[in-house]
Amino acid sequence: MMIMPVLIMICVFIPAIVLMVNMPYLTRETISFGVTVSAVQFHSEPLRQMRRSYVRISAILHTILLIVCIISLIYSDEHSKQQSWVIVTYSLTMVVISLVINISYHFKMKSLLSTLPIAPESSILAVDTGFRKRNIGLSSNWFLIHVLIIVVSIVTVQRNYDLIPDQIPIHYNSSWKVDRYADKSYSSVFMPTLMQVFITLLFLFENWSIRRVKQQVHPTNPSRSIRQDVTFRRAWSCFMITASILIVILLSAVQLNMISLLNINFAISIILISIAFISLYFFALSFWAGQGGSRLEQSADRSNVRPVHDDDKWLLGMIYFNRKDSNLLVEKRFEVGWGLNFGHPVSWLFLLGIIILLVVVRTRFGG
Repeated sequence: MMIMPVLIMICVFIPAIVLMVNMPYLTRETISFGVTVSAVQFHSEPLRQMRRSYVRISAILHTILLIVCIISLIYSDEHSKQQSWVIVTYSLTMVVISLVINISYHFKMKSLLSTLPIAPESSILAVDTGFRKRNIGLSSNWFLIHVLIIVVSIVTVQRNYDLIPDQIPIHYNSSWKVDRYADKSYSSVFMPTLMQVFITLLFLFENWSIRRVKQQVHPTNPSRSIRQDVTFRRAWSCFMITASILIVILLSAVQLNMISLLNINFAISIILISIAFISLYFFALSFWAGQGGSRLEQSADRSNVRPVHDDDKWLLGMIYFNRKDSNLLVEKRFEVGWGLNFGHPVSWLFLLGIIILLVVVRTRFGG
């Protein structure tokens, strides 16, 4: 088994698996498998058992899948596209397994809700009127660092364009030997730049949205939930800026190595360190804060009041669709972070843009 697939599994997939397996423990105390509940219901014995069952089943299935993937990598041909296809197939299968488990437990949760301790739905809606005035996220001025890195890369490549060979490497096997080339052209050389610009705009929008995504304030303890939410958003704003800077640097390393302006070993180090740091940062932040800061300032005092909910706007407890909601991003019910409101037309334009970029990259470098 070659070193690169092993490092990818360790740095990316294992943290992702641990997060998916422990998903029920990262959500808010008022959400259980995509269904609104009270804190008392969340900590009731039936739901404790459901969470343990989810973790057990999910861990077994993902472990088996991981072992199969590693065995496939061992016997795959490093000089062909087999290893790439193994990792792609594994990634898709991992997502499908997670979705199937989440959906099955969502329906199980809905059927179990009526048997839990009665929790009246709250008639009080708590709102933080000073929410948008708070210092929630880091300034968007931090993205000037991205611009500087991109400009330096563009100038460096442009000044050395005539020195670039007619055939540039665009793909390496697991032994870091070139196994695919592309003809020298501006589209080939500056494709990483296009991706850098897209990544920068994407993370800039997400950082800007942190201040505007609607807030969830628990009516029984609004001050604590506000503190949790503010800390959560600040922490994730810091992550988005840090991660996006590293991705932009990573793409610059790929670009400079592709045109022989950077030593291959140095480029590999930058790529692996960036991937490992982003994965571990995401992993640590998710477990530290939980969704919406739910793991911060935890209290033994639990309310049996079920918050005002909009379960009917969530398809399968995971996909938010509400045309009347002007917010493009909403807090996820499964996993940690924010997701799209698919009732907002811009969300579909956003997805279309991602698809177009992937098609362009695949067409240009897919071979």
